[in-house]
Amino acid sequence: MVTAVILSVGLVAIYRAFFISVDYLDHLSRRLCALNLIDVRVADIERDFRTLNNVDVGALNETVTLNGHPVDYAYHVQLKPVGQLLSVFQLDIALSWQERGREISIARSAYFSGAGSLEKGAKNP
Repeated sequence: MVTAVILSVGLVAIYRAFFISVDYLDHLSRRLCALNLIDVRVADIERDFRTLNNVDVGALNETVTLNGHPVDYAYHVQLKPVGQLLSVFQLDIALSWQERGREISIARSAYFSGAGSLEKGAKNP
């Protein structure tokens, strides 16, 4: 009887550790996907900025399927000049999603200098 109780407690502990590990891996896969989405979005915005195209921040919501489950990501994007420097801009981009009933977010800032591109655009009005 004592052996059965000890084995039961051990098995419960092992199962609990397993499910905690699965939840943590799910969290890490969502976070890694979010980091990748932010990097792609920053690269797209920087490309548009440097070529003097209309800066398109893209869709503000994106759904990605991870491990067979859809994850809804929401972007928060802000592009503004840095102080009095009209050729340097700061991009603040945050990505948030729902996970286990709470909102998780990750943010990144990037700086773009378009002095050469802006001067070239100013020469050809």
